[in-house]
Amino acid sequence: MVVARKKNVLFPVQAPRGTQDILPQEQKYWEYVVETSKMILRGWDFKRIDTPIFEETALFTRAVGEQTDIVTKELFELKVRGGGAHYSMRPEGTAAAVRAYIEHGLRSWYKPVKLFYVGPFFRYDRPQAGRWRQFHQVGVEMFGSKAYVTDVEVMYVAHVILQQLGLEEYSFHVNSLGGADDRGEYIKVLGDHYRRNRNKLCRECKRRLTTNPLRMLDCKEEKCQQVANTAPLIFDHLSEEAKKCFQQVLVVLEGLGVPHEVQPSLVRGLDYYTGVVWEVQPKRESGSQSSLAGGGRYDGLVKELGGRDTSAVGFSLGVERVIECLKDEGVELTTTESPQVFVAQLGEMAKMAALKVMRSLQESQIHFAESVDREGMQPQLKLAARLGVKWVVIVGQKEVLDKTVILRNMTSGMQEVVAQDDLCDELSRRLNLPE
Repeated sequence: MVVARKKNVLFPVQAPRGTQDILPQEQKYWEYVVETSKMILRGWDFKRIDTPIFEETALFTRAVGEQTDIVTKELFELKVRGGGAHYSMRPEGTAAAVRAYIEHGLRSWYKPVKLFYVGPFFRYDRPQAGRWRQFHQVGVEMFGSKAYVTDVEVMYVAHVILQQLGLEEYSFHVNSLGGADDRGEYIKVLGDHYRRNRNKLCRECKRRLTTNPLRMLDCKEEKCQQVANTAPLIFDHLSEEAKKCFQQVLVVLEGLGVPHEVQPSLVRGLDYYTGVVWEVQPKRESGSQSSLAGGGRYDGLVKELGGRDTSAVGFSLGVERVIECLKDEGVELTTTESPQVFVAQLGEMAKMAALKVMRSLQESQIHFAESVDREGMQPQLKLAARLGVKWVVIVGQKEVLDKTVILRNMTSGMQEVVAQDDLCDELSRRLNLPE
């Protein structure tokens, strides 16, 4: 009996919703953003740290806040065989960095302890422009300084990164949440305001009214924004010390030439923030989730997670959003993906010699293309012409015996014999590469 096989509806396989493949032609943007950020952060004496991409769920519920959208709606929770531990993919980087700071006794390091990390993060959210379920961030954390100038320093570092990437059309939106007492008093006053306008709120904000009132301030629903526009301002409920600190931050930002504006409704989406908070917004209207970077102070988080009372401040920069902004502003990248040289070969002995030539080019940082699997010289020269390289290194049977190569100029068609040992120096000179 013949049994008909049901067509597998899962094929052809596609990337999971809310994720993307970073194809070769896009890699230049990623390398540009990440490598520029790493260069600047290392120059600023930040040390790299890498933490696991999943942690115990309890770390996030305690650090980020049990009633935040990130924990209640957006965690990617992992099913563990045999039960026991409960894990989730990391939705942000600060909680894990604090956990590592405590676990490995980094408090004994010279203060402030300056760390950075680069990698993927995960949130189960509705995919839209500028928002992915797997996204990438460059994160920065500083532990051990209460000084307001530390807040300015991390903001200035973010500004330097964006400037050196070539971006110009952005502004820092800045606010202060004050200390724990300030925040508690303000949440009570804010809750009273929203309760008086409860019938005007969306369903989600009605839930937040009892769980996380601060999050109502940045709800994007039009009717909720109208209520937010008449809400009391947190600045009116800050202590004199918090107000002074905020004003000092603004004065130094002005002196440093960092574009900024006060945004009274800015609260950030994580419960651990205290004091000054900020986001970097592009000036061009994109209609998407467009914040390029964001951060602030979180002085109570180390103690909350079991460490000693430690002041801390940090930020994260969204790689995907920065790349989109680079494209929107038409920033010309300084990196190049085009090969400078093509290596061609003719004959079996020449294939091995060509591979050795490729290694010497790579060690001299000369970007080359090749097609060592092809037979015949004409197909290889055609490929070299299509790639637009100026120089072709040709290795034949005679060149193998003589330990030479033929260097062909694709523009003029002229060619000459060069010793293999001199090839890289000769190409570096002709390509005007730095010594």
